[in-house]
Amino acid sequence: MARRKVRWSGARVKGTPAAPGPAAGRRERGAAKSVAGPQTAPYNAAMGSGERGRAEGRAPAFIRLARPLLYGLLLASAALALGGVPYLEAAVREGRASPLVLVVAPVLLAAFILLFAAYRFSLVRAGHYHAGKALVQVGFLAAALALLLPGSLERYRAAGTVRPVDLTRQLASGDPEARAMAAELARHRAPEDAVRYVPRLVALVDDSSPEVRRQARASLTALAGQDAGGEGPEAGARWREWWRGRGVAFPRR
Repeated sequence: MARRKVRWSGARVKGTPAAPGPAAGRRERGAAKSVAGPQTAPYNAAMGSGERGRAEGRAPAFIRLARPLLYGLLLASAALALGGVPYLEAAVREGRASPLVLVVAPVLLAAFILLFAAYRFSLVRAGHYHAGKALVQVGFLAAALALLLPGSLERYRAAGTVRPVDLTRQLASGDPEARAMAAELARHRAPEDAVRYVPRLVALVDDSSPEVRRQARASLTALAGQDAGGEGPEAGARWREWWRGRGVAFPRR
């Protein structure tokens, strides 16, 4: 008996739907995508990707408030670090300022770095700035602070150990030039330090050397804010009376 070959590959029972093929599946998936719409990522202005408008908008209040503070801190710290240190050191040496002013510049820079880091990472969280750039900038500023801080601390420690030279011995020196130089230096000291030299300066008003007399009178005038002694043989007595009225004690003759 001859066998009969039956082919089932394309056969189907009449009235039943055909099974979907690969092409039909692809068409259905494409239709679903067109209905759902494309998948969009939040817009990132720094990277230039995503859907514009999702992360854009008005900057947070902290960011708007931090900008002028950052500019002020940066300008103040730069001015002190680049141009103000010599004047501050001179003021500390003369006793007109505390040694703490020598560390003001690094303190201002540290405050700037902290505020700048908060500002940049707020922008990153809002989607307005790249996180990698923010990290590099903060790291660069921290390195600048590490370079500035040791010198400021060294100047602060040195200011605590340096003391002005006592002029008492030079004011009583037997050399007229030494007396004149000491009398001149006295008016460049801080007032609270220079006032202890007033009795000796008053005595030098009657010195035998004209230059010593001139420097002593100039220093007394600078410390008093006026020429209370004037000229003449009674100048020393007038200066003595004027300073006694301000609480300066004079040794008995």
